[in-house]
This record gives sequence, C-alpha cells and structure tokens, in this order.
Amino acid sequence: MIEYKEAVYLIDRKRIESFLNENNLTLEKDVEYTVIAEENSRIVATGSVSGNVLKCFAIDEEYRNMAITNTIVSKLIEYQYNRGITHLFIFTKPGNKKIFTDFGFKLVAEVEEVALLDNKIDELYKIVEDLKNTNPENLESGVIVLNANPMTLGHLKLIEEAASQVKRLNLFMVIEDKSDFPYEFRYNVVKNATAHLKNVVLHRGNEYIISKNTFPTYFYKDTQTIIESYTSLDITIFAKYFVEALNIKKRFVGTEVTDIVTKEYNDKMKSILPMYGVEVVEIERYRVDGEIISASVVRKFLKEKDYKGAYRLLPQSTINALESEEGKRIVDGL
Repeated sequence: MIEYKEAVYLIDRKRIESFLNENNLTLEKDVEYTVIAEENSRIVATGSVSGNVLKCFAIDEEYRNMAITNTIVSKLIEYQYNRGITHLFIFTKPGNKKIFTDFGFKLVAEVEEVALLDNKIDELYKIVEDLKNTNPENLESGVIVLNANPMTLGHLKLIEEAASQVKRLNLFMVIEDKSDFPYEFRYNVVKNATAHLKNVVLHRGNEYIISKNTFPTYFYKDTQTIIESYTSLDITIFAKYFVEALNIKKRFVGTEVTDIVTKEYNDKMKSILPMYGVEVVEIERYRVDGEIISASVVRKFLKEKDYKGAYRLLPQSTINALESEEGKRIVDGL
C-alpha cells in the first residue's frame, strides 16, 4: 500500500538524495519541503517545494501510471495554498509536462533538460504587454540585467558605456531578495545613479528574469549540470518573451573571470541570443588601481568597516544610501 508523508528533512534527506540520484536528478540546495510516497518503507516517488516553485519530482519506473505523482502534486499545491502562495511554477523534465498541464499549468519555456510551467501565465503576458507600452516608438534597444548588491562604479561605468551605444537602454533589476541589500534599496540606488542618462529606462524586475523561479543557481551555486540547464532556460525565457517586446538588439555584460555561474551564463548567452537577433556585447570591467571592481569586494570592505576602501569603489548614490539609517542597519548586519 502506498503511503504519503512529509519528509522529516534531516532524517530523510539522504534517502531522498539517493532516490533522486537513481533517477538522474539532484536534491537541490534550496528545497524547503518534500512529500514522499513509500511502500514498505521504500521511497517510490517524491516532489518538493522551494518558495513558489514545485520541483525535484521523481517516481520509480514500476510505479508509473498509478497517479502517484498526481497525488504528490495535489499535496504540494495544498501545502502552498495553505501558506498563502497561489502563483506557482513547476520545474520538470520536458517529457513530464503532460502530468502538470492536467493541473492547469502552462508551459513557459523548455530546453533539453528542463521545462518551466506556470499556473498563472497570464501574468507573464501582462508584463510583456506593459513593457511594449514603455517603448511606443519601438526603438531598437539594449539591455542590462543587474543585481547591484550594492551598485559599484563598475556597474555605473558599464551602464554609461552601454547607453552610449544604443538609442535606448533597458535596465532590469533582479527582484529576488536573496541579496545582502534588499530590492528597494538596490533599485533606488540605481535609479539615482542613472538619473543623468536620459536614454536609460529602469524597469522593475519580475519573476521571469533571473529569479529564483527561472534561475535558482544564480542564488544557490549548484552542480554544473543544473547550472547549464537553468542558464539555458533563463536565457530562453528572456529571448522568447522580452526581446521582441522591447525590440532588443544588444545585451550588455561585463567581462567575467572569477564567478563560474556568471561566466557560464555569459557564454551561454553568446550561443543562444544571436538566434533571436541579439548581439551579446561584453564590456571590459572597470578597474581602480589596476584591480577589477566587484560588489563582493565592496561587501567585504563594509563588513570590516573599511569605509575608505569601499567608498573609492562606489558612486555617490551608493555612498549616500549607505549613510542613511537603512544603509547603516544593512551594513551592521553584513
């Protein structure tokens, strides 16, 4: 008899990992909650939750076509609704899409290893339509997606150089609050820092551009296979929905030599985006005293209360924000 239960995470983690590995899957680092199906104390199926994402589904081959996955999905949806989360996404292998479309999920995009489905895809269509309305003349444009945790002179120089190469430059802030500096803080700093650039349009981030829904390994560095799959998926979503909406012809990035996830992302963009008519423009990272500026170095200086070291790498808008009461609280918590 099949029994369903919530996983007691520390106790069951090794068993779940082993089961997923047998099914060529990985128990990803950001998983918060798992439902398992057992028979005679042996795991035969699993499904997990992270934020508003359902993922890590697997079922033993001999138990397929028994509606076990359907039951697990129902339990996970119920769990999400009980905690007030109604906009849900599902990561799954492309061959399993049909299971989830029966629950009303619609395909957002798929690549070789992973598909993303959404139970409120109309929200994506509305975002795309609203973005079209920001460019009524349909000007050819460029784009930068940035986290700015916090914004550095490197970010500002990248934006200024990109803005000089296009008639219109779109900036998208990563909306996920998984950074040391919260979203509104980062957004306002970038808004103030770019106010002098009249062809720059700063957009609110959304759940479909480098978010925990589309690219979780940006926030949780995971195995190489997972990085490659999610990287391709996130870029494909960007190309499929946002390129045409904003008439994007160039996507700008800084050169990357240290962060493996960012480098992998940039390299993957170069192979995917040209198929959608988008040139990936890599701009040399800005240096101070011969050293590349990075937000991680700034955070290290701030954590050590070395304000002189940090401030020489920052635009005035970031310095002003750091000296606010909110900024001081954030720095104290680093």
